[in-house]
Amino acid sequence: MTPDIPVPLAPILPFVRSRIDAAIERALDARQREATEEVERILTAALAVVERTAPAPPKVSDIVAAASTSNAAFYRYFTGKDELLLALMERGVGITAAYLAREMARHDDAAAKIRAWIVGALGQVGDPRRTERSRAVLSQFASIPDGQITAPMRDLLVEPLISLGSVDPERDADALFTTVSGTLRRHAAAITSPTPEEIDHLVRFCLAAVDAEGTH
Repeated sequence: MTPDIPVPLAPILPFVRSRIDAAIERALDARQREATEEVERILTAALAVVERTAPAPPKVSDIVAAASTSNAAFYRYFTGKDELLLALMERGVGITAAYLAREMARHDDAAAKIRAWIVGALGQVGDPRRTERSRAVLSQFASIPDGQITAPMRDLLVEPLISLGSVDPERDADALFTTVSGTLRRHAAAITSPTPEEIDHLVRFCLAAVDAEGTH
């Protein structure tokens, strides 16, 4: 008969802990996936409601119904309607920034990257559906939200501006972004699209401004 010999715990604790950690991580991963899916469902529903009700503000009850969720779930993720609308805008900016980054990555030349950014940004008003969607979301804000929301788009300009010799790439990126954004808003308001000639002129103007600034 084998005597009862105490098994030292220290050597096996790391293995026990790794299994516990793995179990916790699996549970957390599942919850995170569920939360991500639910938030995405709420955002998609919110966009549909905003499009339908703009310029009138959407009701949380309508968004909750469209998302097939509950008030408790809504307020679990968002403090209120204002935060949801900001999240909606952030998502739109993130999608656009990812698209612009892919377009810029097709080019090695810094000037070509900036041109790709401008063409891609202005192309956002070439799609009537996308333009109407943007107008609906923007109509919910008394003023354009701060630069932190649009930073993912604006920041894409900094690196090519440095390559072009900009002595103040951050401010140049701000100026270029503001210039192109103004053109975007003008066309969005008029429900028009910039012509190829207008785009070419804007590209030349922006690149010339950077070149002139870099020579001083």
